Parts: sequence; structure tokens; C-alpha cells
Amino acid sequence: MKKIVLVLFTIMLAAGCSSKKTAVANDEKSASALSFEYEAITRGAYNKVVVTKDSIVTIKDRDMKNVVSKPTSKGDWDKLTAAAANVNLDGLNSLKAPSNKNHADAALAANVKVIKEGKEYRSTTFDHGNPPAEIASLVNKIVSISDLNKK
Repeated sequence: MKKIVLVLFTIMLAAGCSSKKTAVANDEKSASALSFEYEAITRGAYNKVVVTKDSIVTIKDRDMKNVVSKPTSKGDWDKLTAAAANVNLDGLNSLKAPSNKNHADAALAANVKVIKEGKEYRSTTFDHGNPPAEIASLVNKIVSISDLNKK
């Protein structure tokens, strides 16, 4: 009887550890399946930021001669994913821009793209520095952790 109980306990313990490993692997997979892209362009300027859990890449010209790459800190990633959690990704492409100076090249035309589990969610075009209120915290966090404002 003791042997049967011991065998059952061992099986249950192994199954419990296996499910925890699967949960951790799924969390890591979903985090790696999430990335953010911010692009602000006009005829004479090009800026792009690509943020993943591992890196922040800032591109400041079309020729890609001015590219800065750095690791993403855990704190920045956590703040970025928290800001993204407050965004309705399905409604991203129907947001109304608060201004349209980019129509006359008075501001860079910007947009943000969230790639989650292989699906892309892209915003409408808005003026760089003046995103729609619904995505302002996400856009501002992307810009603040990038090297866009650094010379």
C-alpha cells in the first residue's frame, strides 16, 4: 500500500512540475511574441524605434547609418507592456489624430505598430509629439526609452 501511495505521489509531483514549466514557457513565449514599432517620417527626416523584450533599436536616417541598439531593461519593458495593456489593439487603426500638421510637412507623420503573437496592429497616422490620447502613454514610453531625443 505504501508503494502505491509513493508511486502516485511521485506521478502527481512530476505532473505538477511539468505544468509549472509549461506555464513559465508560455509566459516567456508570449513576451517574445510581443514587439513595438514607432515610426515618424517626413520628406527630409526618418525616425524609427523597434522595441522587443531584449532590445531597443533606434534608427535616425533612411540609410541606416545612424542606428543605436541597446538592451531593454526589465523596468522599461514592464512599463511598456503595462501601457500597451491599456490600449484596445483592435481599435488602433480607427483612432482620431488630435492634429494634422503632418499633412503640410509641419510635423513628422507618425504611427505606432504593435506586433502581438504574429498579428500586427497599426495606428492611424498622427503628428509626432501629439499622439491620440488613447495611445499617448504607450507612444511616449516608446519615445522616452529610445535614443530619438539624444544627439
